[in-house]
Amino acid sequence: MPEQSLRKTSLLWLFCNPFGRISKGVYWLATALIFCILSIAVNVATSSLADTYIDNGTSDLTLAQAYSDLLTTNPLLYPLLLVANFMVFMLVIKRLQDRGVTGFVALTLFLPFLNLLVPIIVGFLKSQEGPNKYGPASNTRPFQRKK
Repeated sequence: MPEQSLRKTSLLWLFCNPFGRISKGVYWLATALIFCILSIAVNVATSSLADTYIDNGTSDLTLAQAYSDLLTTNPLLYPLLLVANFMVFMLVIKRLQDRGVTGFVALTLFLPFLNLLVPIIVGFLKSQEGPNKYGPASNTRPFQRKK
């Protein structure tokens, strides 16, 4: 049998690659990092909007209008939201694979209401002990065969 070795992991692998396994701790830290970056961006955008609304004396404002104004005043916010959703999708795939479940279950993130529940539920799942078909242990990439 050919010798197998572990491949090095990186932030690029963590957020952009669907192959491998991650533990609960790494999952929650990576998710917290994503939401910290998003909250900073949204806070900056909303503070500029708040000044505009106060100056105009706007009191009747719907959530849909506020969201629309938020995206129109800060055009980089929408791509940031798309990138953040992609990174959460990759994290959920790796977390499911750590449990031994296929990553296709992560497609439930595209269903209403489940897109809020699945990342939380996946974060509390217990890791599968030992190697599985997705990698040798938590926080690792799949096996790489030496030639």
